[in-house]
Amino acid sequence: MRSSVRRVSVFSASVSDGQLLSQTLPYLEGLRAVSDSIIVVCNGTLAPDQYDALAPYALHVIAEPHDEYHYGCYKRGTLWAFDNGLLDTAESLILCNDTFLGPVGSFLPMFEIMDARQLDFWGATDSREHSYHVQTYFLNISRNVFISEVFNKFISKITSHTEISQVIHQYELGLTRTLCDAGFLSGVFIENRLAAAHPSDPAYSNIIFSPLYLLQQGLPLVNITALTVPHLNMDGQNRLLAWLRRHAPAVYELASFDVEIKQFEDATDIAFSLIMATYNRASSITAAIRAALAQNHENFELIIVDDGSTDNTQFTIEQTFQTEIATGRIKYIRSPENIGVSNARNLGIALACNPWIGYVDSDNILRPYFLSMIANTITQNRTADAFYGKIFVGERGIAIGSPFNRNALLHQNFIDIGVFVHRRSLVSKWGGFDPDLRRLVDWDLIIRYTQEKEPIFVPRVFLDYHDDPNDVSRITVKESLTRAKVRVHSKYGPRETVSTLILSRNNRDHIAQAIESALGQRGNFEHEIILSDDGSIDGTAQIVAYYAEKYPLIIRNVGRTQSVGFSENYRYAIQNAAANFISVLKGGDTWADPEKNAKQLECLIRTPTASMIFSRIEPSESVPAALRLPEQPHGFNSRPDGNFVLSPPSLNLGMNFSSFMSRRTILNDLPSVVYDPQINEVSLPFYLDRLGPIGFLNQVTAVCRTNLSYDLDEALQRTPRERKRDIFKAAMRLAKPEYRQKIQDTITVMA
Repeated sequence: MRSSVRRVSVFSASVSDGQLLSQTLPYLEGLRAVSDSIIVVCNGTLAPDQYDALAPYALHVIAEPHDEYHYGCYKRGTLWAFDNGLLDTAESLILCNDTFLGPVGSFLPMFEIMDARQLDFWGATDSREHSYHVQTYFLNISRNVFISEVFNKFISKITSHTEISQVIHQYELGLTRTLCDAGFLSGVFIENRLAAAHPSDPAYSNIIFSPLYLLQQGLPLVNITALTVPHLNMDGQNRLLAWLRRHAPAVYELASFDVEIKQFEDATDIAFSLIMATYNRASSITAAIRAALAQNHENFELIIVDDGSTDNTQFTIEQTFQTEIATGRIKYIRSPENIGVSNARNLGIALACNPWIGYVDSDNILRPYFLSMIANTITQNRTADAFYGKIFVGERGIAIGSPFNRNALLHQNFIDIGVFVHRRSLVSKWGGFDPDLRRLVDWDLIIRYTQEKEPIFVPRVFLDYHDDPNDVSRITVKESLTRAKVRVHSKYGPRETVSTLILSRNNRDHIAQAIESALGQRGNFEHEIILSDDGSIDGTAQIVAYYAEKYPLIIRNVGRTQSVGFSENYRYAIQNAAANFISVLKGGDTWADPEKNAKQLECLIRTPTASMIFSRIEPSESVPAALRLPEQPHGFNSRPDGNFVLSPPSLNLGMNFSSFMSRRTILNDLPSVVYDPQINEVSLPFYLDRLGPIGFLNQVTAVCRTNLSYDLDEALQRTPRERKRDIFKAAMRLAKPEYRQKIQDTITVMA
């Protein structure tokens, strides 16, 4: 049965090595039912036998190379039709191409519906991608349009462009814009009524990405990319093939003859285990679970690890999802106590049955096509170990995610764990989540899991991410980003890391200067500043809190309201340090050299066996003369030994805490004897001298002030001479045997 409307069709055909694509002839067969004449225009030369193949369908064939895409073919075919009188009596002009398979059924029902609407031009579908337009893969143009000056001017000016983005803007979008601006009425057979939750969300802007929906709505065409490119099919290639096999066997046979397409049928067998660790999320977890269960891909299990929730989480899950728990679709495990997100996820992985692992947060929403698109991407990349996509942050209206770049990943994470899928075998190879990290645990895991093979990036939004900075229960709110970031950089980063510990006790007049000098440090390293105030009562704590609030990305305030003493404060600050190297700055001192940390860091890196390095330090003019440091001794080599401590008979004894740097692994493992009776600049170097060479940077890097209320340990009520004698007695226990006699001689002099 043929339409009564007289139509001329221009069909744009791709050519490969002189051969037409396999879908061309079946498409032309269907097109004959709605066309009186068909002009086939190829973008290259044809083999002689291909002209014979086209003879039953095409009134005329144009085959010549050009680089004007399908629009160049439309131009050539339309101009030929005008020149040869085919459009003199035609009522409509059809422009179509071989980027689609078809027809599924017949074109006639679509034409019967659209003819009744009496539009000036119409297409099969529209799109909101870039801007609204009628898509040009199948376009019907009425006589009053194709004879108009505006259309002919547009079609005749089609030319080549080097960038596909220019082609899309000028021709794909430009044709709709040009004709509508001229007052012509447009429409489409299937309007894109798919809507995203946020106007900036690009997920549903192009209805072509939902091929099953289109077929079910009556579209008689199937986009080739929907069968070949996983991220351009939100329904999944395997599900699309299954539908065609049942409803359009001829189209299915044509498509599945291509092994690159047929392989997607294997995606149905790819099995996932989704791990959801949750803690006190009763208010949001139901929506998160339902979104996970609504996946288009059916071959998965959901493992929920309740990390000792104290709210209604257990009741909500067990009551709402009784059926899924009973059938094994959901595995629900509750920890009797809070073990942390890393341990909870590791427990979920241990219970996983399937070879592919994904992660679901209990306050985020998975898109239904997530697993389907990943499964089909896996079949196309069978040797890959990991895959990831994008997230959409509704509060900010942006999609986040980009192609993989190892160097960029080492600087900052751009892969959300909620859209990251990996082989279960990677867990035994690289370990699970690091329980010592309380934040950025996903970044740490992804760095390890991608170090041998690059993951495959799927450029599609898979997750609606919830980002409420006022939700104090969120890890991103209650855990320090600075500490976690420096800790991860310490493990993998391209730059070294330094933690500066600023220890204060009643340093109101000088603490701001100390902090500013630490903030002013320059160099190629990741830097965190830890402010540890020991219960100051003079206003120091308020200044510390001000700086921590002003510089949250570099400063952490771990100070306490009650004094615990210098030694315990020192130990506590070290435990909070996340970097590989630690510098100390006492709250009354100031760094005079903005490259102090950089210079000392370079020395320690250059000498991996060194235990510490210190620099020259000068006294402040405000320090009382009786307590002022003597001029630093000269003639030190770059690796002094324990003798340097015994050289200057002064209160501060050569090395000052504010002038040294050491390794976190060393300072973290200091034995308790180093802190007995109080950690100090004498006993610590003697101990470190046991572990490795001590370096000396013969430059002034700091200005020293003495804080009597702190340095003399007011709790012990000792005089400077008594304190000095106790320090050397403690040093006797720590020093190498060759120094002990000299230490004893010094103690005897003090008696």
